[in-house]
Amino acid sequence: MAETRNDVALRNAAKLHLITNPNYFGNLTDLKLAGIPKAVLKKVGDTSFEQLTCIGYNPDTEILTAIVRIKQQTGYGGDACSDGSDEFVRFYLDYGDGSWVDHGVASFNIHDLPFKDPLCYAVSVHIRPKRRSCCDDKPVLPKVRAILSWNTMPPANMPNWVPVWGNRLERDIQIEPRNWLICKLTDKITDIGIQKIDPALIDKITAAVTKLPSPKPDAALPDLLRSAPKADALGVLRNVFPAVAKLAADPTDIAAYQALSPLKAFDIDLSEFADFLAQPNFNTTYEELHCVGLDRDRMRLHGVVQIKRQSGYSGNLCQKGSREYIAFYLDFGSGWEYQGTTFVEVHDVDVPQGGLWYQASLPVNLDKHRQEWCKTGRARIRGILSWAVPPAPNQPDFVPHWGDREDCWIEVESLPEGVTPGIFTPILESIGNMVLPKINGAGYANGSSVGGLFIADDAPFGGRTLLKGNGFNIPPGPMEYRVMIQGPSDAAPRAWTVPFDAEVTTFPSIFPVTQTVNATGDWFPWLAANPLVSVADNLLAALTGLENGLHTVYLEFRHPFGAVLAATPPKAFMVDNTGPVADIEITSGAGNCGKFGIGEVISGTYSMTGDHAGSLVIHVTPLPEAAGGTMVITSAVPGAFFAPPFSGGNSSVSLSYAGLTLNTDGTSGTWELDTTGMEPCGYNLRIHVRDRTIVGSGSNNWTDDDIEGFCLEQR
Repeated sequence: MAETRNDVALRNAAKLHLITNPNYFGNLTDLKLAGIPKAVLKKVGDTSFEQLTCIGYNPDTEILTAIVRIKQQTGYGGDACSDGSDEFVRFYLDYGDGSWVDHGVASFNIHDLPFKDPLCYAVSVHIRPKRRSCCDDKPVLPKVRAILSWNTMPPANMPNWVPVWGNRLERDIQIEPRNWLICKLTDKITDIGIQKIDPALIDKITAAVTKLPSPKPDAALPDLLRSAPKADALGVLRNVFPAVAKLAADPTDIAAYQALSPLKAFDIDLSEFADFLAQPNFNTTYEELHCVGLDRDRMRLHGVVQIKRQSGYSGNLCQKGSREYIAFYLDFGSGWEYQGTTFVEVHDVDVPQGGLWYQASLPVNLDKHRQEWCKTGRARIRGILSWAVPPAPNQPDFVPHWGDREDCWIEVESLPEGVTPGIFTPILESIGNMVLPKINGAGYANGSSVGGLFIADDAPFGGRTLLKGNGFNIPPGPMEYRVMIQGPSDAAPRAWTVPFDAEVTTFPSIFPVTQTVNATGDWFPWLAANPLVSVADNLLAALTGLENGLHTVYLEFRHPFGAVLAATPPKAFMVDNTGPVADIEITSGAGNCGKFGIGEVISGTYSMTGDHAGSLVIHVTPLPEAAGGTMVITSAVPGAFFAPPFSGGNSSVSLSYAGLTLNTDGTSGTWELDTTGMEPCGYNLRIHVRDRTIVGSGSNNWTDDDIEGFCLEQR
């Protein structure tokens, strides 16, 4: 217990330690980075608080999921009423050439909770695979590396980075082949011959395509039986099981009976498998459910399945294959409640050692089980895996013939502040990926963004500003919403009706599409009102082209053509769509583009103008040749600091708003460059300025650059 308390204290002080020494815990030592200080306390890959346990991928939805197990009650930055801390997972894929491709980072917020049992969380990213093949070519089976890190986001494009608290995990996945029509069309164009596209060629292509077979047919039973040697009794049974199970469910199904006729030709006696069929017993020879968890942000239950064999899945990637079904149950304290059944499609594939890892998810609505703000609950989750045949619903103790089950606990997050259980309450959750409590009354954002992906410092908003929100205790029936906005030039609030793209997942098809949501009049259809539909990140609108200045926004909800049922409180946010302007000039000697002798002190002016200044950097390139020089800012706003001489990676003099050295509207002044020690060369003097605006709802800001050249000679 004392050791745990000491670890919690160390975690609480981790940010301070990393500010003073980014390699305080020694996790950067093996990266061989220039200028990294020595470690003070060696701690790498500590999984005593959190651990990444599973990675799975759904080829149809292109959703890559990690399951994280939270193991302790404390050490996460505070209780449910506090900001807590963040668990980050960054995903990399190796497509077979040994290089890792960064596919993004996801995160979830975590708190100190009074539960002794571990909690299982799911976190996902939607990827765009960099490689695909046709279904009859070699399958694309990339290796996934996921890096879990507590409260420190794994840096981009650094697949060998090791977290202090957290771990790395690798698994193999399968990428969905290219669309069969595209592959066949390419083949036919090759057969016809490459030539100038004209109507005659289009006619030939059309005729060729119409003769193609339907996509992904069922695998013929005789072919499946030939794929498993008769000596492999389990493999034989596996191939006939879907047809046998169908007939067992309905003995009068003539089509199912006729489908089994090939068994006679192979001299297969089903009575040999009577015990197996009559007494299922969690067979995991072919597949196994390893992890279950809840993605709280998207309200989806996830299960991760390992596929272990190369055949036994009813067909290759050009055929329909089969389904791995997962039935989900939740127990909130009064027994198991059936939530529904989902699936992922699998095929006969050359499985690498360690298997292929898939995931399937199910949308869920936990609103009726969520308590008021700050009161966090939990539920037990159970997933039941069954191959080819869906598990019987409302049977939490169901035992499949092929598959198994997995249990864990999930957090049932409290309702947002201001939501009363049982009362329909819409919530505007974030503007530009900043939650509303972090946007002050003047419209400026401060603190960590949603998911901790960037830090705002008195930041306005610009570019494509996303509005995200949700509704709680939703009344039955279709719903629509209206976005009301008022800018500096508006006499009254007006409806925002500009269409936007929303990534929508519809269950049970489990197939996401990018859907353009068009307003009917002033109202958008609220797709998430349907419990079988989820909108990625709860996106409600995308604001673009706003005038500079203070705006207010709120949402209204109603049934179609009915009266307004509820509205969110107006929220102010500041807009800045005008970037800063940078300027630098050489005023001494021969001036811009002039020639100077080594040892001369070159001087000039610089300026940054515009609202919401963030940072200013002056530097000289090329760095190696300039390493002996010394750049200073000789006049600036009070408190400006001076950079040391050029050396290694420190090649600039800088001012920043966060460091209280740069006024919010910029600055201007003079600079000097002592060229003693620099090499003869042609140089560029550069200024780069950045403001504080949250541009595009992400980590980008408005920026500007200016550049002047000069030559340095030996005299």
